[in-house]
Amino acid sequence: MSEQSQSPWYKQTWLWFVLAPLIAVMIYAPVFIYLAISTSDGVVKDDYYKVARGLNIDHSREEMAARLGIHGQLMIDSLTGDIRLQLQSKESLPQDLQLSLIHPSHQKYDQILHLRSVDGRGLYGSNLQAELVGKRYVILEPLNKEWQLRVEIDPPYEQNSFDIGNAS
Repeated sequence: MSEQSQSPWYKQTWLWFVLAPLIAVMIYAPVFIYLAISTSDGVVKDDYYKVARGLNIDHSREEMAARLGIHGQLMIDSLTGDIRLQLQSKESLPQDLQLSLIHPSHQKYDQILHLRSVDGRGLYGSNLQAELVGKRYVILEPLNKEWQLRVEIDPPYEQNSFDIGNAS
């Protein structure tokens, strides 16, 4: 009889077929653990607060804006980067406002703009920091955060205007 020569254990195909996924897990697990610990999720920009196991939204600042009769038109020109806001109110309006253009999923695409009164009668202006791409949540509020207006806007942004607040 002829004897079959046995190859060493490390040359067995089935052994490496079984061990390869285990070795890959040992290599990639620390990398993924490091990424999970070192990166953070974006902060939610909203008036959420937690009660027991539920989440609630505080609408008191939007209601305050409605009581003050604040409403207007937001004009965005993404070609030139100009932002114009025409506000109307029953009360006097502040000189400076904060306009937040919030991206739905990536905090790094958010833009916080400082709007300054142009004419003292409700016309405000500013410039975009970067081009707007995709849907945005717009939050308009004074620097003292006494009231707030919110609207969701969708492209196209080229020379487009959006109603903000209720005109009732």
